[in-house]
Amino acid sequence: MRKQQLLMLTRINLLYANPQMTDKARKKGKTGGKLTRYLLWQYGLSGLTFILIYGVAMFTMDFSQMPGFFTYYVALFGILGFSQGISAIYNVFFESQDLMAYLPLPFRQTEIFAAKILVVFLTVAPFVFPMMVLFLLTGVRASLFFVVTIGVSILLFLFVLVILFSICSLIVFGLTRTKFFLKHKKLVTTLLLVVTMIVVMAGVLMMNQVTSYDTEILDRGAIVFLLPFYYVMTTPFHLSGVLSFVGIIGLAVLLVGALYWLILPKFFEQVAAAAPNQGNLTRKHKKGRNLSQLLFNYNSQLIRDPNLIMQVFSSSLLMPIVFLLSFVFTGVFRLDQLDERFLGVMFVAGGALAALMVNPTSFVSNLISLDQENFLFVRSLPLSMKTYLKAKFHFGLLIQIMLAVVVAVVAMFLLQAPFVLGCAFVLGAIWSTILISSHYFARDYRLLLLQWTNISQLFARGAGSVGLALVTMGTIFLAAIVIGAYAFAATIVDFWLLNLPVCIALLVITLIVYLQIHLKFWRRFS
Repeated sequence: MRKQQLLMLTRINLLYANPQMTDKARKKGKTGGKLTRYLLWQYGLSGLTFILIYGVAMFTMDFSQMPGFFTYYVALFGILGFSQGISAIYNVFFESQDLMAYLPLPFRQTEIFAAKILVVFLTVAPFVFPMMVLFLLTGVRASLFFVVTIGVSILLFLFVLVILFSICSLIVFGLTRTKFFLKHKKLVTTLLLVVTMIVVMAGVLMMNQVTSYDTEILDRGAIVFLLPFYYVMTTPFHLSGVLSFVGIIGLAVLLVGALYWLILPKFFEQVAAAAPNQGNLTRKHKKGRNLSQLLFNYNSQLIRDPNLIMQVFSSSLLMPIVFLLSFVFTGVFRLDQLDERFLGVMFVAGGALAALMVNPTSFVSNLISLDQENFLFVRSLPLSMKTYLKAKFHFGLLIQIMLAVVVAVVAMFLLQAPFVLGCAFVLGAIWSTILISSHYFARDYRLLLLQWTNISQLFARGAGSVGLALVTMGTIFLAAIVIGAYAFAATIVDFWLLNLPVCIALLVITLIVYLQIHLKFWRRFS
């Protein structure tokens, strides 16, 4: 593989992976090598954010004495990387539609494949970087020499990435090579989404159900097939550690060999054959529909793309659900003993859940930009833009409310919450969804992007993955403080004396958000 060509291809794919970030950098005068370093720094900052977030949570744990929790966190971050890797690989290789631009150029298939995989790595790496913290903490607590700890952690982390991305690549390329996929692309992509979602959720639920108690320390039941990683970090020079490391290297080499021999020889042909063909789309015209029905049907078609659904699930829904399942909904917190004093607490908790689920990667946050060139066409019609955008917002809001209600109801069922408290939780989720959806819908118009070729370009608008991570964790920390203080106050303060001011505060917040959205967004279309 030619190093110069690989670096050039990687730089090109890096520029197009996040056009808005690239445009911002160029406006700051960044060009050439400075532009590339700026983009790499942004991705590095994203990784650092995730490392700090999860590192704080893991810092107090002695993983060298807790193989169960060690393998649990390896599995957790592996599942996050798997879900993100599946969608990112499909998106970069099969949705970017840039293969034809490379065909006349003197690039090898391996170089193009490697460059795209590197860009996928930069996109997914922030979700997996906390595993490096896990390895380092384990090595330090195992009293290994610091230099050895760093070296072994880096090597082990790199092999984990190789194994993870190889598995994701084999799954995606294996499915897209089948004749069934070539005939039923949307169906197979939908199945890929469903299978990935089932694997992720089932994996997290199974890990949360396995807990064992040791005589000296509280630990989880270890995930057996992940124990080799534990042996490498705790006893790298013993027989168990050496054999484990050799086994991990052998697995990585085997998977890379499978990619080289099974995927690369027909890489060009496969991607070209599986490329989306928008020219074959046909739509049936149904008579007797009014404008509202037509707009509802049009907006529903915008979100039916399986790749979009996969991206929204992995970027918007997966992280909050996994976080809640992993750190909150583990069976420790049960609500069947609570009474009506905690109605307000449950309402606020439901609002916090919705705040985690509605973010820049949600349906309602990108619904206007999903129009692409159609938006300019609609704007040229004798149709009120306010009417058009209202219909679009109500559709997006309905989708978000349905998602929030489903998750909230399932959470209350698993936590065995009393019916009244469960209703308060669901109502809080609906209230928060309405307010936050209004904000992000207006944000979509403010950051309108119609010439996108990759859905991740829409998700990266604004502060990008760094901003999303900071907002998510800021929401979690703020919610934990507010809910904790509110629950404590509910046990010592009279019900109405406490909840009446809270109700007034919630009404004030609702009014402020409504006036802000009305004056700054909807008023311009009057």
